[in-house]
Amino acid sequence: MGSGRNLRVGDAERETAIKALGEHLTAGRLDVGEYDQRCADAAAARFQSDLRALFAHLPNMVSPPHAQAPEPPRRRPVGRIPLGIVLLLVCVVGVLKPILLLPLAAAAAALVLLMRR
Repeated sequence: MGSGRNLRVGDAERETAIKALGEHLTAGRLDVGEYDQRCADAAAARFQSDLRALFAHLPNMVSPPHAQAPEPPRRRPVGRIPLGIVLLLVCVVGVLKPILLLPLAAAAAALVLLMRR
């Protein structure tokens, strides 16, 4: 196997290089003629060294903020409305079916304890 310095490139690497050249064009580091020539060279590139040569006089691109690892999802705070609904349900069931009041109250207490964690 080769040393890894001059491996062949595929379409994905060529497309990435062309996109990076577009970012340099947008930043004003390349004029349209240079951009066109470098894009043609990128499309014809066969080896990594061919692509590296296209960026020889350009600064390294800094990763955009959106390329960083995404923030973990935040836990949604538990509001007081679900707790109020549970307490209302306990009261209604207690009036209509008193025999179910004890198990329902125990379930409501367990729910309240789980919601506080």
